[in-house]
Amino acid sequence: MKKIFEKGLSLVLATATAVSVGTTGFAAEETAAYPQTVSPVFEIFTDLAERLASVFIGSTNPKSEIEFICDSDAIFEARKHFISSHASTIVKMPNGNILSAWFAGKEEGSSDVRIWYSVYDGQIWSEPKQIETSDTQAHWNPVLESNTLYTRLYYKVGDDTKTWVTKYVDTFDFGATWTEPKELVEGDTSGGRGPVKNKCLTTSDGIIIAPASTEQGSWKAFFDISEDGGKTWTKTDYVASKNLIGADAQMIQPALWEDKEGGIHAMFRTKSGRIYRSDSYDGGYTWCEAYSTGLMNNSSGIDCVMTDNGWLWLAYNPIGIEGLRNRLILSVSKDNGETWEDVMTLEEAPINPFSEYSYPSIVEDGNNLYISYTYERKQIKYAFIEFTEN
Repeated sequence: MKKIFEKGLSLVLATATAVSVGTTGFAAEETAAYPQTVSPVFEIFTDLAERLASVFIGSTNPKSEIEFICDSDAIFEARKHFISSHASTIVKMPNGNILSAWFAGKEEGSSDVRIWYSVYDGQIWSEPKQIETSDTQAHWNPVLESNTLYTRLYYKVGDDTKTWVTKYVDTFDFGATWTEPKELVEGDTSGGRGPVKNKCLTTSDGIIIAPASTEQGSWKAFFDISEDGGKTWTKTDYVASKNLIGADAQMIQPALWEDKEGGIHAMFRTKSGRIYRSDSYDGGYTWCEAYSTGLMNNSSGIDCVMTDNGWLWLAYNPIGIEGLRNRLILSVSKDNGETWEDVMTLEEAPINPFSEYSYPSIVEDGNNLYISYTYERKQIKYAFIEFTEN
Protein backbone atom coordinates (compact mmCIF):
# COMPACT_ATOMS: atom_id res chain seq x y z
CA MET A 1 0.00 0.00 0.00
CA LYS A 2 2.78 2.43 0.92
CA LYS A 3 4.59 1.78 -2.37
CA ILE A 4 1.40 2.44 -4.33
CA PHE A 5 0.95 5.85 -2.73
CA GLU A 6 4.64 6.67 -3.15
CA LYS A 7 4.24 5.99 -6.89
CA GLY A 8 1.12 8.10 -6.88
CA LEU A 9 3.02 10.92 -5.22
CA SER A 10 5.74 10.69 -7.88
CA LEU A 11 3.07 11.06 -10.57
CA VAL A 12 1.57 14.09 -8.82
CA LEU A 13 4.99 15.72 -8.50
CA ALA A 14 5.71 15.06 -12.15
CA THR A 15 2.43 16.76 -13.03
CA ALA A 16 3.37 19.65 -10.76
CA THR A 17 6.67 20.00 -12.60
CA ALA A 18 4.85 20.17 -15.92
CA VAL A 19 2.52 22.82 -14.53
CA SER A 20 5.52 24.73 -13.24
CA VAL A 21 7.26 24.64 -16.61
CA GLY A 22 4.11 25.88 -18.31
CA THR A 23 3.80 28.71 -15.80
CA THR A 24 7.41 29.88 -15.69
CA GLY A 25 8.59 28.99 -19.18
CA PHE A 26 11.65 27.21 -17.79
CA ALA A 27 12.45 23.52 -17.88
CA ALA A 28 13.89 21.71 -14.88
CA GLU A 29 17.47 21.71 -16.17
CA GLU A 30 19.51 24.63 -14.96
CA THR A 31 21.57 26.51 -17.54
CA ALA A 32 23.89 29.47 -17.32
CA ALA A 33 21.57 31.59 -19.47
CA TYR A 34 18.36 30.53 -17.75
CA PRO A 35 18.90 29.63 -14.08
CA GLN A 36 16.37 27.24 -12.60
CA THR A 37 13.40 28.87 -10.88
CA VAL A 38 10.70 27.34 -8.72
CA SER A 39 7.27 28.81 -9.34
CA PRO A 40 4.78 29.44 -6.54
CA VAL A 41 2.41 27.07 -8.33
CA PHE A 42 4.97 24.26 -8.14
CA GLU A 43 5.65 24.91 -4.45
CA ILE A 44 1.97 24.94 -3.57
CA PHE A 45 1.22 21.85 -5.67
CA THR A 46 4.18 19.94 -4.21
CA ASP A 47 3.26 20.93 -0.68
CA LEU A 48 -0.32 19.76 -1.14
CA ALA A 49 0.80 16.47 -2.71
CA GLU A 50 3.14 15.74 0.19
CA ARG A 51 0.45 16.60 2.71
CA LEU A 52 -2.06 14.30 1.02
CA ALA A 53 0.50 11.52 0.84
CA SER A 54 1.16 11.82 4.57
CA VAL A 55 -2.36 10.58 5.27
CA PHE A 56 -1.37 7.17 3.89
CA ILE A 57 2.41 7.06 4.21
CA GLY A 58 2.88 8.87 7.51
CA SER A 59 6.28 10.27 8.39
CA THR A 60 9.13 10.00 5.89
CA ASN A 61 11.81 10.55 8.53
CA PRO A 62 14.44 7.80 8.84
CA LYS A 63 13.96 5.25 11.60
CA SER A 64 16.01 5.85 14.74
CA GLU A 65 18.18 3.11 16.21
CA ILE A 66 17.83 4.42 19.77
CA GLU A 67 17.12 1.59 22.19
CA PHE A 68 14.31 2.15 24.66
CA ILE A 69 11.87 0.52 27.05
CA CYS A 70 8.26 1.71 27.00
CA ASP A 71 5.45 1.19 29.51
CA SER A 72 2.10 2.38 28.15
CA ASP A 73 -1.51 2.10 29.28
CA ALA A 74 -4.64 4.11 30.09
CA ILE A 75 -4.72 6.32 33.20
CA PHE A 76 -8.38 5.53 33.92
CA GLU A 77 -11.23 3.31 32.79
CA ALA A 78 -13.14 4.62 29.79
CA ARG A 79 -16.37 6.48 30.57
CA LYS A 80 -16.43 5.48 34.23
CA HIS A 81 -16.26 9.07 35.46
CA PHE A 82 -17.17 11.10 32.35
CA ILE A 83 -18.10 10.59 28.71
CA SER A 84 -15.33 12.54 26.98
CA SER A 85 -11.77 13.54 27.93
CA HIS A 86 -9.09 15.51 26.13
CA ALA A 87 -6.03 17.79 26.29
CA SER A 88 -3.90 16.18 28.97
CA THR A 89 -0.79 17.53 30.65
CA ILE A 90 1.85 15.67 32.65
CA VAL A 91 4.63 16.50 35.10
CA LYS A 92 7.02 14.80 37.51
CA MET A 93 6.70 16.23 41.02
CA PRO A 94 9.58 16.70 43.49
CA ASN A 95 8.58 13.58 45.46
CA GLY A 96 8.98 11.46 42.32
CA ASN A 97 5.27 10.92 41.67
CA ILE A 98 3.79 11.64 38.25
CA LEU A 99 0.80 13.97 37.99
CA SER A 100 -1.47 14.22 34.96
CA ALA A 101 -4.51 16.44 34.35
CA TRP A 102 -7.03 16.88 31.53
CA PHE A 103 -10.47 18.33 30.84
CA ALA A 104 -13.51 16.06 30.82
CA GLY A 105 -17.30 16.06 30.72
CA LYS A 106 -20.09 15.47 28.23
CA GLU A 107 -18.09 16.87 25.31
CA GLU A 108 -15.55 19.61 24.61
CA GLY A 109 -17.07 23.02 25.34
CA SER A 110 -20.00 21.73 27.39
CA SER A 111 -20.81 23.63 30.56
CA ASP A 112 -20.15 20.51 32.66
CA VAL A 113 -16.54 20.15 31.48
CA ARG A 114 -14.07 20.47 34.37
CA ILE A 115 -10.39 19.81 35.06
CA TRP A 116 -9.63 16.33 36.40
CA TYR A 117 -6.35 14.85 37.60
CA SER A 118 -4.66 11.64 38.74
CA VAL A 119 -1.38 10.80 40.51
CA TYR A 120 0.92 7.89 39.69
CA ASP A 121 2.89 6.67 42.72
CA GLY A 122 5.18 4.33 40.84
CA GLN A 123 2.70 1.46 40.79
CA ILE A 124 -0.83 2.65 40.05
CA TRP A 125 -2.74 5.76 39.03
CA SER A 126 -5.14 7.15 41.63
CA GLU A 127 -8.85 7.45 40.89
CA PRO A 128 -9.46 10.68 38.94
CA LYS A 129 -10.54 13.67 40.98
CA GLN A 130 -11.94 17.02 39.94
CA ILE A 131 -10.35 20.38 40.70
CA GLU A 132 -12.88 22.29 42.79
CA THR A 133 -14.26 25.41 41.15
CA SER A 134 -17.20 27.78 41.42
CA ASP A 135 -17.09 28.60 37.70
CA THR A 136 -20.09 27.38 35.71
CA GLN A 137 -18.56 27.72 32.23
CA ALA A 138 -16.57 25.09 30.36
CA HIS A 139 -12.98 24.42 31.47
CA TRP A 140 -10.18 23.81 28.96
CA ASN A 141 -6.50 22.98 28.35
CA PRO A 142 -4.82 22.36 31.72
CA VAL A 143 -1.05 22.90 31.88
CA LEU A 144 1.11 21.60 34.75
CA GLU A 145 4.33 23.14 36.02
CA SER A 146 6.38 21.92 38.98
CA ASN A 147 9.20 23.33 41.10
CA THR A 148 10.74 22.49 44.46
CA LEU A 149 8.06 24.38 46.44
CA TYR A 150 4.79 23.52 44.68
CA THR A 151 3.13 22.26 41.52
CA ARG A 152 0.96 24.70 39.57
CA LEU A 153 -1.99 23.90 37.33
CA TYR A 154 -3.02 26.53 34.77
CA TYR A 155 -6.29 26.19 32.86
CA LYS A 156 -8.78 28.15 30.76
CA VAL A 157 -12.42 29.02 31.55
CA GLY A 158 -14.95 30.27 29.00
CA ASP A 159 -17.85 29.42 26.74
CA ASP A 160 -15.45 29.20 23.78
CA THR A 161 -11.81 29.84 22.89
CA LYS A 162 -12.43 33.51 22.10
CA THR A 163 -13.57 34.29 25.65
CA TRP A 164 -10.99 32.29 27.58
CA VAL A 165 -9.77 33.54 30.94
CA THR A 166 -6.67 31.88 32.43
CA LYS A 167 -6.80 30.67 36.03
CA TYR A 168 -4.47 28.61 38.19
CA VAL A 169 -4.32 26.54 41.36
CA ASP A 170 -1.32 25.28 43.34
CA THR A 171 -0.65 22.13 45.36
CA PHE A 172 1.96 22.06 48.11
CA ASP A 173 1.30 18.41 49.06
CA PHE A 174 1.77 16.67 45.71
CA GLY A 175 -1.85 16.74 44.57
CA ALA A 176 -3.59 15.93 47.86
CA THR A 177 -5.08 19.44 48.16
CA TRP A 178 -5.24 22.54 45.95
CA THR A 179 -5.48 26.27 46.58
CA GLU A 180 -8.46 28.38 45.55
CA PRO A 181 -8.47 29.29 41.84
CA LYS A 182 -7.07 32.71 40.90
CA GLU A 183 -6.91 34.65 37.64
CA LEU A 184 -3.43 34.69 36.16
CA VAL A 185 -3.84 38.24 34.87
CA GLU A 186 -6.76 39.95 36.60
CA GLY A 187 -9.32 41.52 34.27
CA ASP A 188 -7.77 40.09 31.11
CA THR A 189 -10.18 39.86 28.15
CA SER A 190 -7.65 39.14 25.40
CA GLY A 191 -8.61 35.49 25.03
CA GLY A 192 -6.23 34.03 27.59
CA ARG A 193 -2.77 34.74 28.97
CA GLY A 194 -0.07 32.34 30.06
CA PRO A 195 0.38 28.77 28.78
CA VAL A 196 -2.37 27.69 26.39
CA LYS A 197 -1.57 23.97 25.99
CA ASN A 198 2.10 23.22 26.59
CA LYS A 199 4.34 23.60 29.63
CA CYS A 200 6.25 26.73 30.55
CA LEU A 201 10.01 26.93 30.10
CA THR A 202 12.22 28.10 32.94
CA THR A 203 15.38 29.33 31.22
CA SER A 204 18.96 29.04 32.42
CA ASP A 205 18.60 32.69 33.53
CA GLY A 206 15.66 31.81 35.78
CA ILE A 207 13.04 33.47 33.56
CA ILE A 208 9.68 31.71 33.08
CA ILE A 209 8.36 31.76 29.51
CA ALA A 210 4.77 30.68 28.95
CA PRO A 211 3.86 29.52 25.40
CA ALA A 212 0.66 31.42 24.65
CA SER A 213 -1.81 32.16 21.87
CA THR A 214 -5.26 33.56 21.20
CA GLU A 215 -8.07 32.64 18.82
CA GLN A 216 -9.96 35.91 18.70
CA GLY A 217 -10.39 36.21 14.94
CA SER A 218 -7.22 34.78 13.42
CA TRP A 219 -4.85 32.50 15.31
CA LYS A 220 -1.95 34.39 16.88
CA ALA A 221 0.92 33.10 19.01
CA PHE A 222 2.95 35.02 21.58
CA PHE A 223 4.80 34.45 24.84
CA ASP A 224 4.17 35.56 28.40
CA ILE A 225 7.33 36.21 30.39
CA SER A 226 7.67 36.32 34.17
CA GLU A 227 10.82 37.58 35.87
CA ASP A 228 9.44 37.14 39.41
CA GLY A 229 8.60 33.45 39.61
CA GLY A 230 5.13 33.68 38.08
CA LYS A 231 3.72 36.59 40.08
CA THR A 232 3.48 39.02 37.17
CA TRP A 233 3.59 38.53 33.43
CA THR A 234 4.66 40.59 30.41
CA LYS A 235 3.24 39.80 26.98
CA THR A 236 5.56 39.76 23.95
CA ASP A 237 4.55 40.86 20.46
CA TYR A 238 2.75 38.31 18.32
CA VAL A 239 5.12 36.08 16.35
CA ALA A 240 5.14 37.06 12.67
CA SER A 241 4.66 34.34 10.06
CA LYS A 242 3.95 33.80 6.37
CA ASN A 243 2.59 30.76 4.54
CA LEU A 244 3.27 29.68 0.94
CA ILE A 245 0.90 32.24 -0.55
CA GLY A 246 2.30 35.09 1.55
CA ALA A 247 -0.61 35.37 4.00
CA ASP A 248 -0.25 35.10 7.76
CA ALA A 249 0.37 31.49 8.76
CA GLN A 250 -2.13 31.11 11.55
CA MET A 251 -0.36 29.56 14.54
CA ILE A 252 -1.25 28.63 18.12
CA GLN A 253 -0.05 26.49 21.05
CA PRO A 254 3.74 26.90 20.95
CA ALA A 255 6.06 24.23 22.35
CA LEU A 256 9.30 25.58 23.84
CA TRP A 257 12.87 24.46 24.43
CA GLU A 258 16.25 26.00 25.26
CA ASP A 259 19.35 24.69 23.51
CA LYS A 260 22.79 24.17 25.05
CA GLU A 261 23.98 27.61 23.87
CA GLY A 262 21.07 29.44 25.48
CA GLY A 263 18.95 29.95 22.36
CA ILE A 264 15.20 29.75 22.94
CA HIS A 265 13.08 28.06 20.30
CA ALA A 266 9.44 27.23 19.67
CA MET A 267 7.40 25.05 17.36
CA PHE A 268 3.77 25.82 16.56
CA ARG A 269 0.54 24.15 15.59
CA THR A 270 -0.64 25.77 12.34
CA LYS A 271 -3.35 25.76 9.70
CA SER A 272 -0.70 25.46 6.96
CA GLY A 273 -0.24 21.69 7.06
CA ARG A 274 3.26 22.00 8.58
CA ILE A 275 4.79 22.61 11.97
CA TYR A 276 6.34 26.09 12.05
CA ARG A 277 9.29 27.25 14.13
CA SER A 278 10.63 30.54 15.50
CA ASP A 279 13.86 31.36 17.37
CA SER A 280 14.87 33.89 20.00
CA TYR A 281 18.41 34.87 20.97
CA ASP A 282 17.60 37.45 23.63
CA GLY A 283 16.01 35.20 26.22
CA GLY A 284 12.56 34.97 24.65
CA TYR A 285 11.71 38.67 24.45
CA THR A 286 11.83 38.96 20.64
CA TRP A 287 11.33 36.28 18.00
CA CYS A 288 12.19 35.84 14.32
CA GLU A 289 9.49 35.37 11.69
CA ALA A 290 8.22 31.81 11.98
CA TYR A 291 9.15 29.40 9.20
CA SER A 292 8.13 25.90 8.14
CA THR A 293 10.08 22.97 9.59
CA GLY A 294 8.83 20.66 6.86
CA LEU A 295 7.28 18.40 9.50
CA MET A 296 3.60 17.69 8.94
CA ASN A 297 0.87 19.21 11.09
CA ASN A 298 -2.85 18.43 11.00
CA SER A 299 -3.82 21.57 12.89
CA SER A 300 -3.55 19.65 16.14
CA GLY A 301 -1.42 20.07 19.26
CA ILE A 302 2.23 19.04 19.47
CA ASP A 303 4.78 19.04 22.29
CA CYS A 304 8.54 18.75 22.61
CA VAL A 305 11.27 18.57 25.23
CA MET A 306 15.09 18.62 25.20
CA THR A 307 16.89 16.06 27.36
CA ASP A 308 20.17 16.65 29.17
CA ASN A 309 22.17 15.13 26.33
CA GLY A 310 20.91 17.78 23.90
CA TRP A 311 18.43 15.57 22.07
CA LEU A 312 15.13 17.21 21.15
CA TRP A 313 12.07 14.95 21.37
CA LEU A 314 8.83 15.71 19.55
CA ALA A 315 5.43 14.02 19.91
CA TYR A 316 3.04 14.84 17.05
CA ASN A 317 0.65 13.62 14.37
CA PRO A 318 2.71 13.24 11.14
CA ILE A 319 -0.29 14.13 8.98
CA GLY A 320 -0.62 17.23 6.83
CA ILE A 321 -4.41 17.33 6.54
CA GLU A 322 -6.53 19.13 9.11
CA GLY A 323 -8.90 17.00 11.17
CA LEU A 324 -7.11 13.65 10.76
CA ARG A 325 -5.53 12.45 14.00
CA ASN A 326 -5.23 8.70 13.52
CA ARG A 327 -1.45 8.42 13.91
CA LEU A 328 0.70 9.72 16.78
CA ILE A 329 4.48 9.28 16.85
CA LEU A 330 7.59 10.20 18.82
CA SER A 331 10.59 11.58 16.93
CA VAL A 332 14.02 12.82 17.98
CA SER A 333 16.47 15.40 16.65
CA LYS A 334 20.13 15.29 17.62
CA ASP A 335 20.93 18.63 15.93
CA ASN A 336 18.51 21.05 17.61
CA GLY A 337 15.61 20.41 15.27
CA GLU A 338 17.40 20.52 11.91
CA THR A 339 16.87 16.82 11.07
CA TRP A 340 14.64 14.16 12.60
CA GLU A 341 14.46 10.42 13.20
CA ASP A 342 11.32 8.52 14.16
CA VAL A 343 11.68 6.64 17.44
CA MET A 344 8.30 4.92 17.83
CA THR A 345 4.65 4.99 16.92
CA LEU A 346 2.60 5.71 20.01
CA GLU A 347 -0.74 4.93 18.35
CA GLU A 348 -2.11 4.42 14.85
CA ALA A 349 -5.24 3.25 13.06
CA PRO A 350 -4.22 3.24 9.38
CA ILE A 351 -7.57 2.02 8.07
CA ASN A 352 -9.71 4.30 10.22
CA PRO A 353 -8.98 8.00 9.54
CA PHE A 354 -11.56 9.01 12.15
CA SER A 355 -9.72 7.46 15.09
CA GLU A 356 -8.14 10.06 17.34
CA TYR A 357 -4.78 9.98 19.14
CA SER A 358 -3.81 13.54 19.83
CA TYR A 359 -2.66 16.42 22.02
CA PRO A 360 0.50 14.87 23.47
CA SER A 361 2.27 16.30 26.51
CA ILE A 362 5.90 15.36 27.18
CA VAL A 363 8.40 16.02 29.97
CA GLU A 364 11.81 14.54 30.79
CA ASP A 365 13.98 13.45 33.68
CA GLY A 366 17.46 12.32 32.67
CA ASN A 367 17.01 9.45 30.20
CA ASN A 368 13.30 9.11 31.03
CA LEU A 369 10.41 10.58 29.06
CA TYR A 370 6.88 10.90 30.41
CA ILE A 371 4.11 11.32 27.85
CA SER A 372 0.33 11.61 28.09
CA TYR A 373 -2.15 11.97 25.22
CA THR A 374 -5.79 11.73 24.17
CA TYR A 375 -7.02 8.27 23.22
CA GLU A 376 -10.24 8.35 21.15
CA ARG A 377 -11.63 11.13 23.41
CA LYS A 378 -12.57 8.29 25.81
CA GLN A 379 -9.36 8.02 27.82
CA ILE A 380 -6.03 9.63 28.54
CA LYS A 381 -3.12 7.28 27.98
CA TYR A 382 0.46 7.51 29.20
CA ALA A 383 3.80 6.27 27.88
CA PHE A 384 6.82 6.08 30.17
CA ILE A 385 9.98 5.68 28.09
CA GLU A 386 13.53 4.97 29.23
CA PHE A 387 16.01 5.38 26.40
CA THR A 388 19.66 4.44 25.99
CA GLU A 389 22.19 6.73 24.31
CA ASN A 390 24.00 5.11 21.40
